[in-house]
Amino acid sequence: MRKSSFWSIFLTLILVIGAMFLLQHMQSRTPVAHLPDLTHGAEAGSVVAEDHFSPTEDIERIDFERIDQAKSSVDVAMYAFTDRYLAEELKKLAERGVKIRIYRDQEQYEQEQRQATKHENDSTTSMLTGEPNVQIRVKGHRELMHLKAYLVDGTVLRDGSANWSPSGEKRQDNNAHFTADPALAASFHRDFETMWSRAENLVVQ
Repeated sequence: MRKSSFWSIFLTLILVIGAMFLLQHMQSRTPVAHLPDLTHGAEAGSVVAEDHFSPTEDIERIDFERIDQAKSSVDVAMYAFTDRYLAEELKKLAERGVKIRIYRDQEQYEQEQRQATKHENDSTTSMLTGEPNVQIRVKGHRELMHLKAYLVDGTVLRDGSANWSPSGEKRQDNNAHFTADPALAASFHRDFETMWSRAENLVVQ
């Protein structure tokens, strides 16, 4: 085989492999289509809810789609938050005027900050630093803040066992439950306001 032919084939293979990798990456970030509108029941007075389970489903993509629908606010109570893809989405939401409040567990927050410093990376908290529409507080007590929940526009509630981490959303055995039940949304809102207002909280920003 001539040398020029060898290099031509080699470069072609590199381009094909690169194209396949790019396509796979783009597909993994494609938003979930046609999620039902949970704020409108199938029948008058009914409440629509849905459940998702990883690793059968990619909960990261579902969470992305749900928070992307926010028009005014997202209140987040998240034990572990290392998912940079969702942090980037919160940043975009804040830039378009959505008010974001994030409440964290102290021990988990401190561990994430240490790991980010050790590996010279930005933590998800650092990624959101300086955003005027983002507020972050940390529970000032060693008892766990173990919730994995958020409320979109005061109407759509997500809870369950899935943390905002790539492994928790895509590889571990976890669930995410979504509902627009007004009573449950109001209950979470009251509890969130209580947690948010604790005098011993660390105000990050």
